[in-house]
Amino acid sequence: MKHITVSIPEWAHAFLSDDPKKKTWKCSTCGTIAPIALCDGVYVRRRCACEQQVEERRQREAAPRTLAQALAQAQAEQVYTWLGRAWVNAQDTRKLEACTFATFEQTRQREAYTQARLFTATPTGVLALYGDFGLGKTHLLAAIANAHRVAGRACLYASAATLFDAIQDRLGQDKDYHDLLRRALSTPLLLLDDVDKPKVSEFRQEVYYQIIDGRTRRGLPIALSSNCSPTELTPYVGGAARSRLMAGLIPAPCSGKDYRLGGRP
Repeated sequence: MKHITVSIPEWAHAFLSDDPKKKTWKCSTCGTIAPIALCDGVYVRRRCACEQQVEERRQREAAPRTLAQALAQAQAEQVYTWLGRAWVNAQDTRKLEACTFATFEQTRQREAYTQARLFTATPTGVLALYGDFGLGKTHLLAAIANAHRVAGRACLYASAATLFDAIQDRLGQDKDYHDLLRRALSTPLLLLDDVDKPKVSEFRQEVYYQIIDGRTRRGLPIALSSNCSPTELTPYVGGAARSRLMAGLIPAPCSGKDYRLGGRP
Protein backbone atom coordinates (compact mmCIF):
# COMPACT_ATOMS: atom_id res chain seq x y z
CA MET A 1 0.00 0.00 0.00
CA LYS A 2 1.10 3.54 -0.75
CA HIS A 3 2.26 5.62 2.26
CA ILE A 4 1.82 9.36 2.26
CA THR A 5 2.90 11.80 4.96
CA VAL A 6 0.16 14.34 5.57
CA SER A 7 -1.25 16.57 8.28
CA ILE A 8 -4.82 15.48 8.91
CA PRO A 9 -7.40 18.26 9.42
CA GLU A 10 -10.03 17.69 12.10
CA TRP A 11 -12.93 17.43 9.65
CA ALA A 12 -11.23 14.56 7.74
CA HIS A 13 -11.39 12.07 10.62
CA ALA A 14 -14.94 11.09 9.64
CA PHE A 15 -13.51 9.57 6.43
CA LEU A 16 -10.73 7.60 8.14
CA SER A 17 -10.45 4.20 9.81
CA ASP A 18 -7.78 2.34 11.75
CA ASP A 19 -8.94 -0.88 10.06
CA PRO A 20 -7.66 -1.14 6.45
CA LYS A 21 -10.39 -3.67 5.61
CA LYS A 22 -13.07 -1.03 6.18
CA LYS A 23 -11.47 1.17 3.52
CA THR A 24 -10.81 -1.64 1.05
CA TRP A 25 -13.41 -2.10 -1.67
CA LYS A 26 -13.97 -3.87 -4.96
CA CYS A 27 -14.65 -2.31 -8.34
CA SER A 28 -16.27 -4.55 -10.95
CA THR A 29 -13.75 -3.30 -13.53
CA CYS A 30 -10.58 -2.53 -11.59
CA GLY A 31 -10.83 -5.29 -8.99
CA THR A 32 -9.85 -4.91 -5.34
CA ILE A 33 -8.80 -1.37 -4.39
CA ALA A 34 -6.48 -1.14 -1.38
CA PRO A 35 -6.70 1.97 0.81
CA ILE A 36 -4.13 4.69 1.27
CA ALA A 37 -2.28 4.34 4.58
CA LEU A 38 -1.67 7.67 6.30
CA CYS A 39 1.37 8.44 8.44
CA ASP A 40 -0.32 7.89 11.79
CA GLY A 41 -1.67 4.42 11.03
CA VAL A 42 -5.12 5.25 9.77
CA TYR A 43 -6.55 4.48 6.35
CA VAL A 44 -8.60 6.30 3.76
CA ARG A 45 -10.50 4.98 0.75
CA ARG A 46 -8.69 5.20 -2.59
CA ARG A 47 -10.37 5.96 -5.89
CA CYS A 48 -10.06 3.36 -8.64
CA ALA A 49 -9.19 4.25 -12.24
CA CYS A 50 -12.89 4.29 -13.17
CA GLU A 51 -13.78 6.81 -10.48
CA GLN A 52 -10.77 8.94 -11.37
CA GLN A 53 -11.86 9.09 -15.00
CA VAL A 54 -15.38 10.11 -13.98
CA GLU A 55 -14.00 12.91 -11.78
CA GLU A 56 -11.64 14.15 -14.50
CA ARG A 57 -14.54 14.19 -16.98
CA ARG A 58 -16.69 16.12 -14.50
CA GLN A 59 -13.94 18.70 -14.04
CA ARG A 60 -13.48 19.07 -17.81
CA GLU A 61 -17.20 19.61 -18.31
CA ALA A 62 -17.33 22.12 -15.46
CA ALA A 63 -14.37 24.10 -16.77
CA PRO A 64 -15.20 27.27 -18.74
CA ARG A 65 -14.89 26.78 -22.51
CA THR A 66 -14.83 30.41 -23.63
CA LEU A 67 -13.27 33.63 -22.39
CA ALA A 68 -16.71 34.95 -21.51
CA GLN A 69 -17.47 31.82 -19.47
CA ALA A 70 -14.10 32.05 -17.72
CA LEU A 71 -14.74 35.70 -16.86
CA ALA A 72 -18.24 34.92 -15.57
CA GLN A 73 -16.87 32.09 -13.43
CA ALA A 74 -14.13 34.33 -12.00
CA GLN A 75 -16.69 37.02 -11.20
CA ALA A 76 -18.99 34.49 -9.52
CA GLU A 77 -16.13 33.33 -7.32
CA GLN A 78 -15.42 36.88 -6.12
CA VAL A 79 -18.86 37.69 -4.70
CA TYR A 80 -17.56 37.95 -1.13
CA THR A 81 -13.84 38.50 -1.78
CA TRP A 82 -13.69 41.48 -4.15
CA LEU A 83 -12.53 43.97 -1.49
CA GLY A 84 -9.23 42.13 -1.20
CA ARG A 85 -7.65 39.32 0.77
CA ALA A 86 -7.15 41.47 3.88
CA TRP A 87 -10.93 41.87 4.16
CA VAL A 88 -11.89 38.22 3.77
CA ASN A 89 -12.80 36.27 6.89
CA ALA A 90 -13.09 32.62 5.87
CA GLN A 91 -15.53 31.76 8.64
CA ASP A 92 -17.82 34.70 7.85
CA THR A 93 -17.66 33.89 4.15
CA ARG A 94 -18.70 30.27 4.78
CA LYS A 95 -21.62 31.50 6.87
CA LEU A 96 -22.75 33.84 4.10
CA GLU A 97 -22.38 31.13 1.45
CA ALA A 98 -24.64 28.90 3.57
CA CYS A 99 -27.45 31.49 3.52
CA THR A 100 -30.02 30.41 0.96
CA PHE A 101 -33.73 30.87 0.44
CA ALA A 102 -34.19 27.21 1.36
CA THR A 103 -32.60 27.77 4.78
CA PHE A 104 -34.60 30.91 5.54
CA GLU A 105 -37.71 30.54 7.70
CA GLN A 106 -40.28 32.20 5.47
CA THR A 107 -42.86 32.63 8.21
CA ARG A 108 -40.60 35.11 9.95
CA GLN A 109 -40.57 37.64 7.10
CA ARG A 110 -43.09 36.66 4.44
CA GLU A 111 -43.18 40.00 2.62
CA ALA A 112 -39.40 40.49 2.61
CA TYR A 113 -38.85 36.87 1.56
CA THR A 114 -41.28 37.21 -1.35
CA GLN A 115 -39.77 40.50 -2.51
CA ALA A 116 -36.27 39.02 -2.32
CA ARG A 117 -37.28 36.01 -4.42
CA LEU A 118 -38.95 38.20 -7.03
CA PHE A 119 -35.94 40.51 -7.14
CA THR A 120 -33.60 37.53 -7.59
CA ALA A 121 -35.58 36.34 -10.60
CA THR A 122 -35.62 39.80 -12.22
CA PRO A 123 -33.17 42.23 -10.58
CA THR A 124 -34.33 45.75 -11.26
CA GLY A 125 -34.45 48.99 -9.27
CA VAL A 126 -33.50 49.10 -5.61
CA LEU A 127 -34.54 46.37 -3.20
CA ALA A 128 -34.41 47.78 0.34
CA LEU A 129 -34.58 45.32 3.25
CA TYR A 130 -35.05 47.34 6.41
CA GLY A 131 -35.95 46.83 10.04
CA ASP A 132 -34.40 46.26 13.45
CA PHE A 133 -31.39 44.09 14.27
CA GLY A 134 -31.54 40.30 13.92
CA LEU A 135 -34.53 39.99 11.58
CA GLY A 136 -32.86 38.12 8.72
CA LYS A 137 -31.94 40.99 6.41
CA THR A 138 -28.35 39.82 5.94
CA HIS A 139 -29.52 36.26 5.32
CA LEU A 140 -31.86 37.38 2.55
CA LEU A 141 -29.21 39.59 0.94
CA ALA A 142 -26.75 36.68 0.97
CA ALA A 143 -29.44 34.35 -0.39
CA ILE A 144 -29.85 36.66 -3.39
CA ALA A 145 -26.08 36.76 -3.88
CA ASN A 146 -25.77 32.98 -3.60
CA ALA A 147 -28.57 32.35 -6.09
CA HIS A 148 -26.67 34.49 -8.61
CA ARG A 149 -23.33 32.91 -7.69
CA VAL A 150 -24.61 29.36 -8.16
CA ALA A 151 -26.18 30.34 -11.49
CA GLY A 152 -22.87 31.85 -12.63
CA ARG A 153 -24.28 35.38 -12.73
CA ALA A 154 -21.89 38.07 -11.54
CA CYS A 155 -22.69 40.12 -8.46
CA LEU A 156 -20.77 41.69 -5.58
CA TYR A 157 -21.70 41.62 -1.90
CA ALA A 158 -20.19 43.74 0.88
CA SER A 159 -20.94 45.01 4.31
CA ALA A 160 -20.96 48.80 3.97
CA ALA A 161 -18.71 49.09 7.03
CA THR A 162 -16.15 46.73 5.48
CA LEU A 163 -16.32 48.59 2.16
CA PHE A 164 -15.41 51.86 3.85
CA ASP A 165 -12.75 50.17 5.98
CA ALA A 166 -11.14 48.86 2.79
CA ILE A 167 -11.29 52.32 1.22
CA GLN A 168 -9.85 54.01 4.32
CA ASP A 169 -7.08 51.43 4.48
CA ARG A 170 -6.04 52.25 0.94
CA LEU A 171 -6.16 55.96 1.64
CA GLY A 172 -3.98 55.43 4.72
CA GLN A 173 -1.42 53.63 2.58
CA ASP A 174 -1.53 56.24 -0.19
CA LYS A 175 -3.08 53.71 -2.56
CA ASP A 176 -5.82 54.24 -5.12
CA TYR A 177 -9.26 52.96 -4.12
CA HIS A 178 -11.13 53.85 -7.29
CA ASP A 179 -10.89 50.33 -8.67
CA LEU A 180 -13.25 49.29 -5.85
CA LEU A 181 -15.67 52.04 -6.87
CA ARG A 182 -15.43 51.01 -10.51
CA ARG A 183 -16.30 47.44 -9.62
CA ALA A 184 -19.20 48.57 -7.42
CA LEU A 185 -20.43 50.75 -10.28
CA SER A 186 -20.17 48.17 -13.04
CA THR A 187 -21.13 44.81 -11.51
CA PRO A 188 -24.50 43.58 -12.82
CA LEU A 189 -25.82 43.42 -9.25
CA LEU A 190 -24.49 45.14 -6.12
CA LEU A 191 -25.55 44.07 -2.63
CA LEU A 192 -24.73 46.36 0.31
CA ASP A 193 -25.47 45.25 3.87
CA ASP A 194 -26.04 47.72 6.73
CA VAL A 195 -25.74 50.92 4.70
CA ASP A 196 -26.60 52.98 7.81
CA LYS A 197 -23.89 51.38 9.97
CA PRO A 198 -20.80 53.43 8.95
CA LYS A 199 -20.43 56.72 10.80
CA VAL A 200 -21.85 59.73 8.99
CA SER A 201 -19.31 61.83 7.08
CA GLU A 202 -19.20 63.95 3.92
CA PHE A 203 -16.68 61.56 2.41
CA ARG A 204 -18.94 58.53 2.92
CA GLN A 205 -21.90 60.44 1.50
CA GLU A 206 -19.81 61.27 -1.57
CA VAL A 207 -18.80 57.63 -2.07
CA TYR A 208 -22.41 56.50 -1.68
CA TYR A 209 -23.48 59.15 -4.20
CA GLN A 210 -20.88 58.02 -6.75
CA ILE A 211 -22.00 54.41 -6.47
CA ILE A 212 -25.75 55.01 -6.36
CA ASP A 213 -25.81 57.73 -9.02
CA GLY A 214 -23.51 55.77 -11.31
CA ARG A 215 -25.57 52.60 -11.06
CA THR A 216 -28.83 54.52 -11.47
CA ARG A 217 -27.60 56.13 -14.68
CA ARG A 218 -26.53 52.72 -15.98
CA GLY A 219 -29.85 51.16 -15.01
CA LEU A 220 -28.11 48.62 -12.77
CA PRO A 221 -29.94 47.16 -9.75
CA ILE A 222 -28.98 47.45 -6.09
CA ALA A 223 -30.07 45.38 -3.09
CA LEU A 224 -29.39 46.90 0.31
CA SER A 225 -30.23 46.52 3.96
CA SER A 226 -30.51 49.03 6.77
CA ASN A 227 -31.96 49.38 10.23
CA CYS A 228 -33.71 52.62 9.35
CA SER A 229 -36.29 53.01 6.60
CA PRO A 230 -35.17 54.22 3.15
CA THR A 231 -36.77 57.62 3.81
CA GLU A 232 -34.42 58.04 6.80
CA LEU A 233 -31.18 57.32 4.91
CA THR A 234 -30.36 60.96 4.08
CA PRO A 235 -27.84 61.46 6.93
CA TYR A 236 -25.91 58.39 5.77
CA VAL A 237 -26.02 58.54 1.96
CA GLY A 238 -26.92 62.20 1.39
CA GLY A 239 -30.10 63.72 -0.01
CA ALA A 240 -29.22 63.32 -3.69
CA ALA A 241 -28.32 59.64 -3.31
CA ARG A 242 -31.46 58.96 -1.25
CA SER A 243 -33.57 60.60 -3.95
CA ARG A 244 -32.10 58.24 -6.55
CA LEU A 245 -32.72 55.23 -4.33
CA MET A 246 -36.35 56.20 -3.87
CA ALA A 247 -36.91 56.47 -7.63
CA GLY A 248 -36.65 52.72 -8.14
CA LEU A 249 -37.46 51.60 -4.60
CA ILE A 250 -38.83 48.14 -3.83
CA PRO A 251 -39.51 48.30 -0.07
CA ALA A 252 -39.14 45.09 1.92
CA PRO A 253 -39.80 45.87 5.59
CA CYS A 254 -38.80 43.34 8.26
CA SER A 255 -40.36 43.21 11.71
CA GLY A 256 -40.50 41.04 14.81
CA LYS A 257 -38.09 40.08 17.56
CA ASP A 258 -34.34 39.62 17.30
CA TYR A 259 -33.77 36.01 16.17
CA ARG A 260 -30.31 35.97 17.73
CA LEU A 261 -31.97 36.43 21.12
CA GLY A 262 -34.40 33.59 20.50
CA GLY A 263 -37.25 35.76 19.29
CA ARG A 264 -40.10 33.98 17.52
CA PRO A 265 -42.17 35.34 14.63
